[in-house]
Amino acid sequence: MTPEKLMVVADQELRDAGLSWRKIEYAKGLAEAVVNGSFDIDKLNGLNNEEAIKAITKLKGFGRWSAEIYLMFSLGRLDVFPADDLGLLVALGQLKGLPERPTAKQAREMVSHWTPWRSIGSLFLWQYYHQRNSVQK
Repeated sequence: MTPEKLMVVADQELRDAGLSWRKIEYAKGLAEAVVNGSFDIDKLNGLNNEEAIKAITKLKGFGRWSAEIYLMFSLGRLDVFPADDLGLLVALGQLKGLPERPTAKQAREMVSHWTPWRSIGSLFLWQYYHQRNSVQK
């Protein structure tokens, strides 16, 4: 799939494939930004994490979490902690024995010493979350 091809796919076809109307709007907005040159996706690899997050979050529908997930899984960045992820917050709270899950800000502070491997820590926390919560059911 290329941005050009996505732009010509009928919205209903994308809806029938399981995308919400909102996600279709955001995906097509991203495709249009790439095609018209207002967003240079290839340039992201040369930016540091914060610069790349800032560039991505300028796009409609893409917040910090989306940007951090892209950095981790598409660009292979090793030092990203998507602190707005509910699963990570729950797992971190459980792992640390906290009475309630930490806020995103608290979580970032709690894992700051994981640098430069925060992405790896995130993967372990997601695994911990899924293992712990699947056993409890």
